[in-house]
Amino acid sequence: MRVMKTAMVLGLALSLGGCGYNRIQELDESTERAKADIGVALQNRNQLIPNLVATVKGAAEFERGTFSDVAAARAGQQRIAGTEQQLNQSRQQLSQAVQGGNVKQIEAADAAVTRSIGTYLNIAVEAYPQLRATQNFQALQDQLAESENQIAVARRDYNQSVQTYNTYIRKFPTVITARMSGAQRKEPYTAPANADQTPTVDFGAGK
Repeated sequence: MRVMKTAMVLGLALSLGGCGYNRIQELDESTERAKADIGVALQNRNQLIPNLVATVKGAAEFERGTFSDVAAARAGQQRIAGTEQQLNQSRQQLSQAVQGGNVKQIEAADAAVTRSIGTYLNIAVEAYPQLRATQNFQALQDQLAESENQIAVARRDYNQSVQTYNTYIRKFPTVITARMSGAQRKEPYTAPANADQTPTVDFGAGK
């Protein structure tokens, strides 16, 4: 009896303009590709972090040879060391989250890296004001800003794909096929606080 009812429901879905199964699969693949693009953009930003740390350390080495106030120089280095450790930890967690593929975990790791970069840069510039004027640091500002824009675009494209997918599986008769095939609503990607479609990166210029 249950088998007969299932066959009748499936037959009804097929008779009402097709079951939509193939389209569900296409949209599902589209969202997965868009999610992968977010991962690529995030990993590209991750790869800039060692260059950033190296640039700050270079400035620290220079300051060590010119600072008359040794205690102040040492205090600045200690503060930077603490934030560098946090930055590297969040970077590693993001790589692991991207590999795992869970959107909520990627979101959380993305937000942690964003906060860590901001904290690290603020403390580095505060400790070494001349850092802003160096060519390497200025180049990294541009690269980080570009990577943030790429991440924002990838987030937007993913959310558009998710919206299309979610809307489609709620339509009739596709909703019947979606339920029978186990297709479920996907969660959009929530950007870190203060991020927008075209984010700008404030490295403390003018402070």
